[in-house]
Amino acid sequence: MDRALLGYQRKNRAAPVTVAYLLTAHGSCDLEAARAAVLDRVRRFPDLTRRLTTAAANRPGRPSRPNRDYQAGRAGQLVWAPGPGFDVSIHVREHALPTGAGDRELRAFVERRCQAAISLDAPPWEICLLSAPGSDRFHILFRASHAWLDGAALHRVLGMLFGDELPGEAQIRRGRDEQVTPGALVAAFGRIVGWVPSAGGLAALTRPWSGRSQLYWATTGAQRVRALARAYDATVNDVFLVALAGALDTWSSPVNARRPVRALMPVSVRREAERGELSNHVVGARISLPRDPVAPWRAFDTVRSQTSRYRGGANIAAGERWWFERIPASFGPAAVALGMDSRRVPVTTSNVGVLPGPMSVAGHPITAGLPVGVLLPGQRLFVMLGVFGPTASLSVTADGNVPDGGLLAGLWLAELDRLERAANLTTVPTQVPATVIPVTTPT
Repeated sequence: MDRALLGYQRKNRAAPVTVAYLLTAHGSCDLEAARAAVLDRVRRFPDLTRRLTTAAANRPGRPSRPNRDYQAGRAGQLVWAPGPGFDVSIHVREHALPTGAGDRELRAFVERRCQAAISLDAPPWEICLLSAPGSDRFHILFRASHAWLDGAALHRVLGMLFGDELPGEAQIRRGRDEQVTPGALVAAFGRIVGWVPSAGGLAALTRPWSGRSQLYWATTGAQRVRALARAYDATVNDVFLVALAGALDTWSSPVNARRPVRALMPVSVRREAERGELSNHVVGARISLPRDPVAPWRAFDTVRSQTSRYRGGANIAAGERWWFERIPASFGPAAVALGMDSRRVPVTTSNVGVLPGPMSVAGHPITAGLPVGVLLPGQRLFVMLGVFGPTASLSVTADGNVPDGGLLAGLWLAELDRLERAANLTTVPTQVPATVIPVTTPT
């Protein structure tokens, strides 16, 4: 998958094929103190110095030419390897927010910065230290090349950089070593073939792609989402998708209503022996979302019948990995592009799970975390869910031509309310009230 994403990046050189996370800490942090803290972590974790190099780099008389191989499309010649000469000033930089800056100004900076590509000439990550004069908090935007990290690996790297405890293998989701049976291979092949037909669409996502992004978010208590999962005999991921389906149904009218609206959902295929590794160990599942007003139990049945195929003994995810690893490497970028095709998956989703804590930056405790979706060419909508401490955070990244994208986060929270009422759930005790970033609705 790393090679496929590198090939896709090469064909779309202006596109930021990246992953991002926004962290918030109390107090103020000096740039030099932040750089010193990060440099200490880099020395403790050489994986943070990994960069593209060639497999022949360590052979006598065979110089490494990763950029030439990359630009020529020879991704098979490339490997990730720790490198010397790490310059912390390149990777950690300060960006000032205006006096009195709030969420809107922070959102505007993240929107702009996430449009920048990550250089592959150095370890492919950066930290933006964000603060406003007189503010009692500061922010850290972490960005990295998606060709280097998937969601689970992103959590591990954040643990290396900011974790108060040394990151262990438990910080990457447990791998799966089930045998890939003939039945699983047949079922996986059927799911892959299912990508061929187009999906239904949403009227709000039919405008031309602008290449600009708008970011919105909402927060609520993590225990609230977990209580809903227990009430409906589901997973947190199922709650995320069912609530999103209801929010989309309220938000926009359908296009080609006879076909279901499908969402792209990454599924981990990390094996047990790969738990401590970085890189990408995921496949993309296409989930048909329930449409029209339906009873919550029926909506959960619709989603659970699909997501359950990627859990337990069915092991379809491992089957899809088996097929993906056997296609010619030259087809990898095309497979990635297919997964980003808005005609087949108008909505991209990702539940990155729990970011382990506690965390701090140069002695300042981190109090909040938000996963940030970065749109790829042609994508209109990317919705992510992440948990840090007691808080579940939903981010919505919409293309600049998508109308009323800022309403989706609030509609998702309203769907949680509806699901609670339907399950006769009393209010879950929490210290995290449901909040949504104030937005100016685009015209």
